Amino acid sequence: MPTLSFGDIRKYEGCPHAYRLSAMSDDWRISLRDCLDVSIHRMMAHANSRRVMGHPITSAEALAMFREEWDACMEDVYAGEGQDIAEFYRKGEICARKFAEFAGNSDGRDIIAFDIRGVQSLPRGRSARISIDEIYRRGDSAVLCRYITDETGLRKDLAEDLEARVSALWATYSLQGTDRIVLQWRYLLTGDETECPVRKQSMGEAAEKLSEEIAAIESDPDYPPVLGEGCSECPHRNRCRHYLSSINGRESMPQEEIESLVEEYSDLDEKIAALRQRMEMLQSRRDTVKAKIVAYADSTRCDMVDGRDATIGIRRYKKANLPKDKTAVIKRLKETGQYDSISMVNYSRLRSDIAKGIADPVIAKMAEITYDVRMTLTRKRRSDRKSTRVAPTRAEHTITWAPMITLRTARG
Repeated sequence: MPTLSFGDIRKYEGCPHAYRLSAMSDDWRISLRDCLDVSIHRMMAHANSRRVMGHPITSAEALAMFREEWDACMEDVYAGEGQDIAEFYRKGEICARKFAEFAGNSDGRDIIAFDIRGVQSLPRGRSARISIDEIYRRGDSAVLCRYITDETGLRKDLAEDLEARVSALWATYSLQGTDRIVLQWRYLLTGDETECPVRKQSMGEAAEKLSEEIAAIESDPDYPPVLGEGCSECPHRNRCRHYLSSINGRESMPQEEIESLVEEYSDLDEKIAALRQRMEMLQSRRDTVKAKIVAYADSTRCDMVDGRDATIGIRRYKKANLPKDKTAVIKRLKETGQYDSISMVNYSRLRSDIAKGIADPVIAKMAEITYDVRMTLTRKRRSDRKSTRVAPTRAEHTITWAPMITLRTARG
């Protein structure tokens, strides 16, 4: 079994079947909560790389880094049913500002290491992957700092945090001259902070307990599902047969009708593909005929060609194509005062921001959000269609909901 991380262990504790799906799948997907956490930690790694070089981090810089990481992580997000993307984004902005406040208390010179990834050996030959946000010096102590992005308040059982104590064990053997270790937790949503020293005996007990938990995961033969409210937010729910069966149990459409719809869609898709191929052939033939007519008109110096049933007028005109890089063009337009009258709003980026829920609220109210369906068909071989239609073994098409945004502007 591969070396587990504490994220894997938390996922198993929440739902063993979801952990198994995430471990076996090649389709990497994360939830909105994971997107928030990953974006903030990537932002902190980027910010700390500047802090250790003597560059302080302002709130505006932290927000800009977070937004860039959020956009990158959103490509892997599978949002839960009814979840508000804007709400998670606003929480991320709060976390970014709070981190900038924490970072403002230090110039970064006391940081020993940051964004640490390591592997700690455990009893009975097992191991676990650990991650530490920051380690910095405070007198003769090394402070292991962990930033928390969820809404968990200050807890009294933080000294029992297995992840923190095992991470401290890794630091004891990996960092020379570390005699005293202090564990620190910083809550980015609330701005709270707490810490406690940790003894080596406590680190050893944590390693022993963690080894037992990993042994229980390894020996689990079934990985049973835990069905509940969390299923609607699970990024693996579309591949969980237990969740899908619970949803299908509430559907009124019989299986025969579903199979008939899939077959009809497949036939229509084939007809559309044939029409497209025919259209391409007709367009190619039309271009060839057009070239011959234009060549005849040029040779006779005429702008009208008569046929038995139609007349073709030929009009020649100039067409201006702007360069792909319009930096110089825009600069010149601004210098000559034409930019405001000629330039247009970047609608593609604006639509994207509205769909993500991060656009200006006034502009967002001007937009009408509708939904479209993109269907990808996986064809069956003709020799397999008859038998597969009787006993379908898997879904033969997927449906992706894609938001369409229509802007209502003064120009229409």
